[in-house]
Amino acid sequence: MKLAKILAAMLLILGLVYFLTRNAGENSKVFVDLIFKQYDNASVSMIILGAITIGIFGGYLSAVFSVLSAKSEIRSLQNKNRGLTDELNDLRNVAIDEGIYDTEGGEY
Repeated sequence: MKLAKILAAMLLILGLVYFLTRNAGENSKVFVDLIFKQYDNASVSMIILGAITIGIFGGYLSAVFSVLSAKSEIRSLQNKNRGLTDELNDLRNVAIDEGIYDTEGGEY
């Protein structure tokens, strides 16, 4: 499975490089107006590469937080399961007739 992921990543990178080289012509300069900065002659290929890079890092961070929260939940459920199993084993090991004949007035 790991090799399949590496192969898919390599194919994606090769496709991205091919796409970026096809868009790297002389007329591929655009004006980019961000909120905090403006670029007059930005290359379309660099804009595409930057957008994909930001998307990959955002997806990776989202996946990391999702995995960490799932592991935390699994750990808490395992601790709860362990406690309930210990309690169940303690209840199974209690003598059945313990406390049945104990009365205040004496014996039957």
